[in-house]
Amino acid sequence: MKKHFVIVAYLFLTFGLNNTQAQWTTVCNSGNGFIDNLDTFQNKLITTGFYTTLCSNNVNYVSQYDGTSWLPMGSGFTEAGHHLFNYNQTLHAVTYQPAIDSNWVWVWNGSQFEKKGEGVYLSNAVIGFSQTANLYYVTNYNGNLVACGEFDRVGNKNISGIMQWNGTSWDSLGAGLSGSLPGGATVMYPHCMTVMGNDLIVAGNFKLAGTQTVNGIARWDGTAWHAMGAGFNGTVYAVSMFQGELYAGGAFTQSGSTPLSCLAKWNGTAWVDPGFKTFYNDVSAYSFIHTLKEIKGNLFFAGGFDRIVFNSDTLQCQAIGAFTGTTMDTLFGGLPGFEVEGIAYYQGGLYASGGSNNSNSYIARYQGPLGVEGISENNNALRIYPNPSHGSIHVHSKTRITEIIVFNAVGQTIEHHYPNANQADLDLKEPGNYWIQVISNEKRITKRVQIERN
Repeated sequence: MKKHFVIVAYLFLTFGLNNTQAQWTTVCNSGNGFIDNLDTFQNKLITTGFYTTLCSNNVNYVSQYDGTSWLPMGSGFTEAGHHLFNYNQTLHAVTYQPAIDSNWVWVWNGSQFEKKGEGVYLSNAVIGFSQTANLYYVTNYNGNLVACGEFDRVGNKNISGIMQWNGTSWDSLGAGLSGSLPGGATVMYPHCMTVMGNDLIVAGNFKLAGTQTVNGIARWDGTAWHAMGAGFNGTVYAVSMFQGELYAGGAFTQSGSTPLSCLAKWNGTAWVDPGFKTFYNDVSAYSFIHTLKEIKGNLFFAGGFDRIVFNSDTLQCQAIGAFTGTTMDTLFGGLPGFEVEGIAYYQGGLYASGGSNNSNSYIARYQGPLGVEGISENNNALRIYPNPSHGSIHVHSKTRITEIIVFNAVGQTIEHHYPNANQADLDLKEPGNYWIQVISNEKRITKRVQIERN
């Protein structure tokens, strides 16, 4: 549950609970608040968010999982947590502060979370989540810890929106961040950060970085702030590097005159369409990308959506998907009934967290292969053709095919074959998009095929 829930009067789409698809296993479905973030630390999966109970345990907004049980970490936090960061084998965390008071970056000392340095304050704070001293993200830049959030004072220093640890106290990054995006809520908050080369990229809901008009995203080169193209017309919740390129996600619909749908890629001078987009089929629902994270050579994206458009094809996919750089993986339809914000790789599996509404906790583990490998129609080692087809599909491999699994667009298994031969024929009657997974010579390759009406 993020700033967007507050700004739009807690506009969080509530779904009826469905069973997860075959490739997903529910790890925890009992708790009293949305789970914002996942990270790993000392061979544990750490979670934080808006919950005080998780899987029947009292955990006070933060918990640790050893592969079997969810356990508290000391006495936890006094308020909901937003982000976790393992830096130099030390776990750091940042939290919300809904009261008119101070807030801190927290550090795990092995038995409890303790405050790091001075507290942050907001001079025009109003009780509630929308305009208080909330902290959103903490990361490493050039060997220094950097934290960002909604504040204009740190201890007795005038520091706005972003601060860096100098070894003994918090310092500013130039004149910091200020203002809010035109046409949106009159609150300022940087929400996420990443490092691109020698630069720190900061994204969120703010108008100015130093004296530069940046509209939600800015670049700090170690000395000065810079705009990145026209910025965005809506909040940027996530930024991440993937295959040497910078991606952004949020609740925006354009950058300058360029139309977008929650996702964008930086081409060095401007924000452009990355070749895929997400949205809710229900146009009244609040669509957003909250998290971008590179794991095992894939760019995972999560938030609120139930459709992905890729290569002009619309795929059903709920709350989480993955981009391999050339192909799209719907992760077998995602997690119907949920929105997702936390993603982490732990003990050989992908974990996703969120909830079905503000007062529900949900964590699932993905059991399928990470990343769909695309197949060229001219690849003689394995061919699946014709595509598109009117129903008849031929699979041919230079090696023996041991297994073929056919999934529909939302990841349900509809056919299972064991050819034990170099070729097989499939007959798919209903029009639509399908995934055909071929297991041959211990290699598992998946391809999307389209069946058209006769």
